[in-house]
Amino acid sequence: MTRDPTPAQNTPPAEETGGPLTLQLTLQVEPCPEDAGRYRWTLRAGLHPVRTAPYALPDAEAAWVQGRAAFAEAAALQRDTTPAAPH
Repeated sequence: MTRDPTPAQNTPPAEETGGPLTLQLTLQVEPCPEDAGRYRWTLRAGLHPVRTAPYALPDAEAAWVQGRAAFAEAAALQRDTTPAAPH
């Protein structure tokens, strides 16, 4: 995962992107449309949502923490289900 540094702030960047996966995943954290004081994360493959937080979280940092866990799980599932190249 890469993350743009946010100097002198604890505010996370708009998105994170994954490493060399077969399917490039992006983690986005944004305010909830229903409640701007709460946040949700979404994993996307290109423009397509792959997985979204099932509920709103109280702050952006909590959304980043849960979103990163979901990102790691999705990357592991993809890695474990991608056939290995022949030797």
